[in-house]
Amino acid sequence: MDSTKSASEQDWQEMTFTRILHDMNEAGKFSASFLVDAQGLPVAAVTTGYDTDTASAMAALVRNVIEQAQTRIELAEADEVAVRANDKMRLVSRYFTVGDETLILVVVAPPDRPHRRLTNQAIKALQTAWSS
Repeated sequence: MDSTKSASEQDWQEMTFTRILHDMNEAGKFSASFLVDAQGLPVAAVTTGYDTDTASAMAALVRNVIEQAQTRIELAEADEVAVRANDKMRLVSRYFTVGDETLILVVVAPPDRPHRRLTNQAIKALQTAWSS
């Protein structure tokens, strides 16, 4: 987060991020969501049963793999990566920027539940909150 902001501004921002994630989880019946910076550090999380630090680090690792694929095999820029498990649960990572910051929105989505519209809405809300 922006180091020029006061502690109370950062607390307010983190609470706002958490509310956005919570609302998205409720609407999509997602079991977890994480907002992660490009270094893999958690910014905000709403989860039960998932380790925030591990999920955040994994999201950054996946992002690095995608960046390598873009460079080495000239893959077009990706804005989403989804991993589908045998039980059809999905770990979805969405990539976006706010100013100079690259952020990753990660959700654990249940089978047969759409996620794109809800994550788009959350990304717009997170961008607005980050910039304020």
